[in-house]
Amino acid sequence: MAIAAQNNGLGGGRPGEGAGIANLLFVIPALTLYALFVLWPLASSLYYSLTDWDGIGAPRWVGLANFTRAFADDIHLASYVHVTLYILGTLVFEVSFGLVMAVMLNSDRPGFALLRGLFFSPVVLSMSAAGVLWNFVFDYRTGLVNAMLKGIGLGDWAQPWLSQPATALICVMLVSGWKFAGLYMILFFAALRRIPRSLYEAATLEGAGPIRRFFSITLPLLKQNVLICGLLAVTGGFAGFDLFFTMTNGQPYNSTEVPVTWIVKMAFDSDQLGYGIALTVILTVVVSLISLLYLRFAERSHAVEY
Repeated sequence: MAIAAQNNGLGGGRPGEGAGIANLLFVIPALTLYALFVLWPLASSLYYSLTDWDGIGAPRWVGLANFTRAFADDIHLASYVHVTLYILGTLVFEVSFGLVMAVMLNSDRPGFALLRGLFFSPVVLSMSAAGVLWNFVFDYRTGLVNAMLKGIGLGDWAQPWLSQPATALICVMLVSGWKFAGLYMILFFAALRRIPRSLYEAATLEGAGPIRRFFSITLPLLKQNVLICGLLAVTGGFAGFDLFFTMTNGQPYNSTEVPVTWIVKMAFDSDQLGYGIALTVILTVVVSLISLLYLRFAERSHAVEY
């Protein structure tokens, strides 16, 4: 009995102490990786954001000077206006259009699977490849858009689409919608398949048309999916870089500058890595706050339903 008690207590220790040590040993590798790849980079970023550093020499402590400069930087502040407009555009050209296409192609008729595949195909391209491709489409001299306008007798409408502040950002929005609308279509299509067909059949017997069925059945049952896709579009919009870099690189006249492109220019083109890291910290805080507020709104709307 005494030997059994000692064995269960691992040498007379408190019961469960051995299990606690064993659990800790299992957790240590994960905690180590988390500290190395999350906590340490976060702490070092906060430190370097408070310094004047070119990435090579010794950093010089400047305190909050980088953050003060950021809130007085007109181009940096304007970049948040541009990315907000871009996100609003993605909500229309990507999420909304993807939902419409999912509803229209939600059928087992012959050929609809092929149409869904064709509509989804731009998603497999990289953003850089899509940007280079559409640069040729919008080219002023040899671009497809201006060639089509000239071909139908609207040559006066031909213009340098990516070289004008009034049209450059809209062109980037359109390309982003062309690239990602298929992704949201697939997400909504999968959700539509879970809606019982009997609901639509009952609504049809009651005399409801396609539009009435969409707003009375489809949209309410896809509310959570719409919220999730909206969050993906918002957070993805703030992280957008490669499409802006390949199409406009923030030009013309910084009219398509977004936070990430300005961060890259400051950190690597101007060798102001400390200031670039400070801008990154600001962007992280902004995206985190928006995500938290968005999730809180989604939770409240879900609670109201129940």
